[in-house]
Amino acid sequence: MPLTTPQGSTLLNLAANGTNNPDHNPSRVAPRNLFDASVGEDNLFHGDRYKWSLRLTVINLTNKTAVYNFLSTFSGTHFVTPRAYTAELGFHF
Repeated sequence: MPLTTPQGSTLLNLAANGTNNPDHNPSRVAPRNLFDASVGEDNLFHGDRYKWSLRLTVINLTNKTAVYNFLSTFSGTHFVTPRAYTAELGFHF
């Protein structure tokens, strides 16, 4: 009888030793929920001819560590981007 070592991860759902089958019982990325938020204004100074816009965005608001797969054989598994802030200022004429 072969010795088995426990395997596991909080980011992946791994099949039990000896039960992995790529077609019927593959290892999967664990499900997760991510939240992004964005607020903005299209006419910041209420101008008629020239308009300013401002947008503030937060990606991965809860700063959750997770992995994800693209639906491609050749892309592999990637880590989710950590929390990131973006500010955009626009001038429209």
